[in-house]
Amino acid sequence: MIMRTGILMTSAAAIAVLLGACSDAAEAPSKVSDEKTLTVDAEQARVTRVTKDEITANFEEALELANATTGTGEPALWTLADDDTTIYLFGTVHLLRPELEWRSDRFETAFNAADKIVFEVDMKSEEAQKSLMTDFMARGMFQDGRNLRGVLNEDDEAVISAAFDSAGVPLDAMNAFEPWMASVNLGVMQLMKDGFDPSSGVEEVIGAEAAANGKSFGYLETISQQADAFDLMPEDEQITMLYETALMLGESSQMLDVLVGEWADGDVAGIASLVASPDGVGFTDAAYEALLTDRNKKWVPQIEDMLDEPGTTFIAVGAGHLAGPDSVVKMLRDKGYEITGP
Repeated sequence: MIMRTGILMTSAAAIAVLLGACSDAAEAPSKVSDEKTLTVDAEQARVTRVTKDEITANFEEALELANATTGTGEPALWTLADDDTTIYLFGTVHLLRPELEWRSDRFETAFNAADKIVFEVDMKSEEAQKSLMTDFMARGMFQDGRNLRGVLNEDDEAVISAAFDSAGVPLDAMNAFEPWMASVNLGVMQLMKDGFDPSSGVEEVIGAEAAANGKSFGYLETISQQADAFDLMPEDEQITMLYETALMLGESSQMLDVLVGEWADGDVAGIASLVASPDGVGFTDAAYEALLTDRNKKWVPQIEDMLDEPGTTFIAVGAGHLAGPDSVVKMLRDKGYEITGP
């Protein structure tokens, strides 16, 4: 599901928490007048959805492929270097169970050696906090007089409403949100309810340590750019994302545990089988392009430019960006760069 792959691939899930994925999300104002009549698009009304059994079968098939491969027993780490520059690439998970021990000696050596830490997006600065409320929130809320209920057909609404009820927040509290934002919020609420913690996520942990040790920071995209990756997807794709998140909500934490297990083992091929490929579980072509491939293409030249900066840089991005046939690692290798690692 996009919601689960989002946890591996982007900071959007963590952003959603900061935007109010829990109690604050329930206070989101509706922008639609009670008097305004809203109708569901005819194409959306006729859409045929996959079933829960079909999604489960897809996941089990992908899991069988993932189980056929193994890693080194620790999260994967790659190295790109020239005469005066060393760049480490490390895949992250943005929400983790607090009790998980994932740090390795190789990670510690690389992280401690780094002068600069590069994340997907700035979440801490004063400017970033303002952008969260303006750029990200604005993109995640309807601006045209419509609301969430108004774009859902009857069958979709029933499944989605029941999922929000089970998460402890009524659908009406999400009514101002566009489908993608509602999906991220729904997924994160459930994961946090089941014991996953954004404060235990890799970026949160190593970001605090890097700041305490005086390391500098860099970022591969802005909050606006990251929001656009979701917001510019066609609305029907967003609704599919929300529907499938709702349909599989009860299984989401178990599925993320499986993905985290692959990540903690360093099984990059396993991550690719499950989520980081065009055949990944729950992906449509548009979502795969928007959330993975397009962003990876934009990051590669930035990483190339880092080779012109002497010193050691540690890049930490969602693990899905570093696995599969359209990964950052594959793109760099295809351009002729020698990268050590899986």
